[in-house]
Amino acid sequence: MESMKKIILSILLSCSIRAQVKGAASKSDAKKTVYYVQTVYSQLHQNPSKFSRVLSTFECGQPFYVLSSPISEFYQVEYSNYQGFMSTNVLDTRKPTNCWQDMYRRFFDQIELKSFKV
Repeated sequence: MESMKKIILSILLSCSIRAQVKGAASKSDAKKTVYYVQTVYSQLHQNPSKFSRVLSTFECGQPFYVLSSPISEFYQVEYSNYQGFMSTNVLDTRKPTNCWQDMYRRFFDQIELKSFKV
């Protein structure tokens, strides 16, 4: 009888864990809107203000997931492990075709921007 209780308890526990994992996966798989940086460079801010701390700088064509409708002319966005705010003026749903970095890729390759530490 004791072993039967253990079996039932372990089945209930495993079902509960599976339901929690499935619920978390469905939330992260929700369709997100992708916006692209339209300017040569754009800054990701900590708060919805151009005076707030800059978390990072991104180049033209960089895709971002938009997490909210505009908040005082800023979208709350996400890219990889970055989350912050970007101006609505620099983002659009269309991927840009005239990014300076793409047109002059050889120049960027020669100056080896990847070697700089920020």
